[in-house]
Amino acid sequence: MSEKVLGINPKIIKWARERSGFTLQDIAKELNKEFSVIHSWESGVSTPTYIQLEAFADKCKRPVAIFFLPDPPEEDDATESLALRSTEIEKLTPNTRYLLRQAQAIQLSLVELNNGVNPAERKIFRDIQGLGGDDPTELAQQVRDYLSISVKMQVSWNSTKKAVENWRDCVQENGVFVFKNSFKQKEIDGFCLVDDEFPIIYLNNSTSPTRQIFSLFHELSHLLLDTNGITMQGEVPTEFFNDDSQWIEIFCNRFASEFLVPSADFDTRPNPGAYDDETVKSLADYYKVSRQVILLKLLNRGVVTEKYYGDKVRQWIRGYEESNLGKTEDSGEAKIRGSFYNTRAAYLGYKFLNLAFSKYHQGQCTDEQIASYLNVKVKQLARLEETLLRKATL
Repeated sequence: MSEKVLGINPKIIKWARERSGFTLQDIAKELNKEFSVIHSWESGVSTPTYIQLEAFADKCKRPVAIFFLPDPPEEDDATESLALRSTEIEKLTPNTRYLLRQAQAIQLSLVELNNGVNPAERKIFRDIQGLGGDDPTELAQQVRDYLSISVKMQVSWNSTKKAVENWRDCVQENGVFVFKNSFKQKEIDGFCLVDDEFPIIYLNNSTSPTRQIFSLFHELSHLLLDTNGITMQGEVPTEFFNDDSQWIEIFCNRFASEFLVPSADFDTRPNPGAYDDETVKSLADYYKVSRQVILLKLLNRGVVTEKYYGDKVRQWIRGYEESNLGKTEDSGEAKIRGSFYNTRAAYLGYKFLNLAFSKYHQGQCTDEQIASYLNVKVKQLARLEETLLRKATL
């Protein structure tokens, strides 16, 4: 169909592009069009063909039908309440902005699936919110006690992959749903969105398990302080924060570091005097955390400088990215092998999947509704549930 489509609202074309984080130049490049063509659509001088509209909608992650509405839909913009400077928000890519919208949609799904009430018996975001004052060490101890995970138990886990799963399960059992995705914006480690009933955390599954663990508790700290948050560049050097508005990032970093490696236990470890790479790695392996966490402990104690810390973090992140270059969980080949369903299940989490399918079998939602909740096609539901059932038998 090459004819121009009638009835398209040019205001919504512009709104969708801007909400997705595309400049006119960016979206024109994505669609292989001249800048002037997109500008003419937004100004109403011309309209796209249906094929062009579908391509535009796909890039902006919007349904085609939205472009025929009389006005742009009302929609909360999660980026406006993130603990970031405006210049940093401008750097968020369309994929990151889409994942933020996806997270908001999942929060609405949780409300509908649970009739507006969080089903967790204990809700950490209520029981501990506002406690700890200005002391991340005190808050870390309170959370440790609340979750009832001792350092002895933590170090007994046989791998960092197992540690991620255990920490995720522990947080979810206490009222905070944790989701994953493969972020295209590699410098984003994760984010969180507050809510009175269903606060959620998103982790970047493209990062190492130890970075995911740190991000999980960095974001949990945000939730306990009742703020949306986004973690950028791994455990960011404190020199990155040079104004008072970023104190919360420093607080959350210190909370995560203290929670994962409590000072009271860290002080019992043999003190080598000089912390070389091998010693840092040994301590990281012991606690099932990243080397960055150990180095952050040393930075906060004045053992290493901010420059040394920052240089090392960037070196380790580059090394991880180079070692994983070309690897992807979402490739077409992987989908053919069936790992699409494993990946989707891992991203959504088995707690959320079990909740959704339970409500479905109780007749509380239709095929179309549960597919919408899980962001899959109706024809994919059966195999996704098979994946859930296999997990339950392990």
